[in-house]
Amino acid sequence: MPPEDEAAALPAAGAPRRRPVQARGRKRVEQILGAAEALIREKGVDALKMSEIATAADVPIGSIYQFFSDRGAILRALAERYMAANRRMTEATLRDIGTIEDAKRKLWQVIDQSIATTWADPAFRDVWFGLLADRELQALNHTAARQVALIIVDALKPLFPHLDHDRLMLAASTMVHMSEGLVRSVSLEEEAVGAAMVREFKHLVALYLRDLSIEE
Repeated sequence: MPPEDEAAALPAAGAPRRRPVQARGRKRVEQILGAAEALIREKGVDALKMSEIATAADVPIGSIYQFFSDRGAILRALAERYMAANRRMTEATLRDIGTIEDAKRKLWQVIDQSIATTWADPAFRDVWFGLLADRELQALNHTAARQVALIIVDALKPLFPHLDHDRLMLAASTMVHMSEGLVRSVSLEEEAVGAAMVREFKHLVALYLRDLSIEE
């Protein structure tokens, strides 16, 4: 499947119950999400309540239910927003790759950025760890991971003309899912252990790129 067709086939996820059309509605959705994010940072995702979100956002609770059916829908919207930011960051970092060495350096940078984002924002970390238990969040994460993999494929394909799209997609998807597992694990480890794990994974990425460059 060509990249553009594959991207088009990805399902939409994390959308509000009712999409705001007017500026006022979009502003209200941002108020709601911003308030939820702040409460997660303060109390954690398990303590998040719709009534508290309404109070913090300074909106009637009925307004929240106009846009989000339940707390899970708010978490999915936040997750989609985080994932969209990650896609933009990855795309910007992987531009203009000219050599295998350049690809290695920029993929390492993407790994560092993902870890820094996870450590910097407890709201992001809480929502992202919620992916492990919520089926809809898992589906959303799967969609986002494929989109990131497509970005990697597009960035790397000039370096590997001997590999077809499906082979590159397999390689990119593997790297994405392995890096997700790494980021989760590092966030639970002591700093020194986490740093050592990151170095090991970067070494694996370098070896993977080297092997992909060898024509069979």
